[in-house]
This record gives sequence, C-alpha cells and structure tokens, in this order.
Amino acid sequence: MSNDSRHVALWIRGHGGAVPLRSLDAAGLRREQVQAAVAEEAVVRLRRGWYSVPDAPDEVVRAVRVGGAATAASVARIEGLWVQEDPQLHVRVPRTASRLKSPRARTCGRAQVPLDAAGEGVCVHYRSDPRAVSGRDGLALALAEMLRCSTPEAAIATIDSALARRLVGLDDVRAVASPAFHRTLARCAAGSESGLETRVRLLLRAYNIRHRTQVSIPGVGRVDLLVGDRLVVEVDGARFHSGVAEFENDRRRDFELAMRGYRVLRLSYRMVMEEWATTSRGILALVERGEHRWGGRSAPSSGIGVALRGLDRHDDAPPVGAFSRGSSH
Repeated sequence: MSNDSRHVALWIRGHGGAVPLRSLDAAGLRREQVQAAVAEEAVVRLRRGWYSVPDAPDEVVRAVRVGGAATAASVARIEGLWVQEDPQLHVRVPRTASRLKSPRARTCGRAQVPLDAAGEGVCVHYRSDPRAVSGRDGLALALAEMLRCSTPEAAIATIDSALARRLVGLDDVRAVASPAFHRTLARCAAGSESGLETRVRLLLRAYNIRHRTQVSIPGVGRVDLLVGDRLVVEVDGARFHSGVAEFENDRRRDFELAMRGYRVLRLSYRMVMEEWATTSRGILALVERGEHRWGGRSAPSSGIGVALRGLDRHDDAPPVGAFSRGSSH
C-alpha cells in the first residue's frame, strides 16, 4: 500500500470511518489520491461521493448507504454508552431528502433498492442543519437527536452515561437540542454510570427524596447511590453476575456497610428493568419507614474492617467495638 493511500485511509478512519468527497477535498486530499486508495482497497466507495475504510463501524456504513449519517442511539452504541434496548438503525438525512436506499442495497447486489424503513428497522431523522461532514454525527448532536425518538428516561440514561465518562458536556448537548427538550436535559446528571442507576435516581428525584450518586464511604469505597443518611443502593449493571470474585467482593462490601450501620439495598438488572413497578414501590416504602435516616437503633459506626483483618480465624469471640451502638447481641 502506498503512503498516499495509507494517509487517505487514516484520515477517513479518524473522522468517523466514512466521509463525503467534499470533506476530503476540504482536507486537501487530491482526488487521484482517493482513487488510488480505492484501487489499492485501502478505501471503499460506499455510494456516489462517499468513501469509507474497510473496518468502518457497521452502523456508519449502513447509514451512509441509506443516504445520511448515523445518529442518536446508533452513535451512542458506537461510543460504548449505556443504551436501553433499541435495535434500530438511526440515520439523519436532510429535510429535503428523497429516494432513500436500503442499508443492505450493496450487499444484496442491487444499488437502487428503496428503503423500507419499518421493515428494515431504520429510524429516519429529518434535520438539515448541520450538514453532514462524516458518516456519523458528533456525540452532542447524536444525543440531541436521541431526545426526539426515545422516551425521556431512555435518553436521559444515555446522556448520563456520556456525562459520567466525560465524553460530552451538558451545555454542548443543550446547544444543539431543540428548546422543547431543555426541561428533559435539566434532569440529566453526571453521577449515574449506567441506565439502571439513572432509573433509580429519577425515581428519587421525582419524589424529592434527598440522595447522592457515586458516594465514597470510608472503609468501603464508592457506592452507587446514598439515599438520605444511610440507605445505600447498589445496582448490578450486568444481566448475569460476572464471576465468583466479584460476587464475594460485593458481599464483603455489604457486610462492612451493615456493620457501619448502613442499610444496603442491592438491585439486579431484572429488578430494575423488568420488575420496576415492584422494585420502585419497595424503595419508596423503605423511605416512608425512615430507613434512610439515622435513628436510635441505627447510628453511624466505624465498622469492623480493621478488626477483622487482625482476628484469628479460630477465635469466635467478636472484636471489641464490632457491634454498632444500640444493637442487640
């Protein structure tokens, strides 16, 4: 492969994996360089005026074949953000776009197969501004477009995920979002690292229940949510537990939290996503009972982490100070 072809491929890869010819022109890449890169198979011609690298993200390639750029949840998936189940391909096209093509047109050998959006699972976003300069929208614009086609809760969860990873700023999303969605954006926060945590956070916010996210507790580490003074909510993000070591670590953390006087509530993926009505009622019931506040029988304690490490395993006597104040033996 020539240096020119390698340079063209690297530039395209660094700009989303697929770009229009006008972007290559603007970058100062000569058309003969582009043609040579295609001949050497360093670059692929997707459709008229559009080129990609062979390893471009599949959703970018399919979006370009439709006639636009990947956006919304499609870009969020490419970025590895938390996305509530959404199998659709999201494509942004100009408002005047017509004769959109099937995302599978090339692979089935018919370049002019018209788009069957419902049948092929494509969600078309009609928005002309800004003009596409790549086969995928920038993250801020993609998240703004997500507000238009997802439920508010699903969009907030994905935006929270992006904020937590510091991939985008909330002001950046607000700047390109319709003013109609600014109230929804006001409910976003950087503390939730997964959509499961966001769902719990939004419940607490809706009922004006005091809470904090990603709180560090001495001797324990960081917990997902701390409700009030002492109700710790931990959310297991995976559908299935990742392993024995993680399971044991979770139980040790729960044990240490309990010895320090905290009430621990560990929620599974299924409890949050599939049994939310029951789970949310349970959380609210605990708060109604005052389980989130320190009281006479639930006062802060220094825990037993240090004492346990020095305790001989054959000595069944509890270490001094192991029980929190007010507990019964």
